[in-house]
Amino acid sequence: MALYDPALYADQLSELPAEVEVATTALKFLRELRPILASLGAMQTTWHANDIPAMVEAAAAAGQPLAGHTAESWLAWGTVFTELQTWLVTPIASIQATPLQVLMKRYTAQEVQA
Repeated sequence: MALYDPALYADQLSELPAEVEVATTALKFLRELRPILASLGAMQTTWHANDIPAMVEAAAAAGQPLAGHTAESWLAWGTVFTELQTWLVTPIASIQATPLQVLMKRYTAQEVQA
């Protein structure tokens, strides 16, 4: 088991309460993920509109790479991106929402009423 090395985490230490730090970090991740999710959707559209699967199949049959990458790489990418899109829109029963709904929702802090 690796030992905890505080030097590896020094830039992550703060004096904030843990719940504030975690909420702040979660919101930062969500802000960073949203444009990536939009780009994923755009890439999937480009992938299918330009019939990339047929290009991959033709390159594989010719024993040639496509854009410098093997058919196996293209197949893996296509499978993972498709499965990711499927997962994003698959409801999670315990929260009655899809991952995409959770990731794209705008979260605002609630003020405590005195």
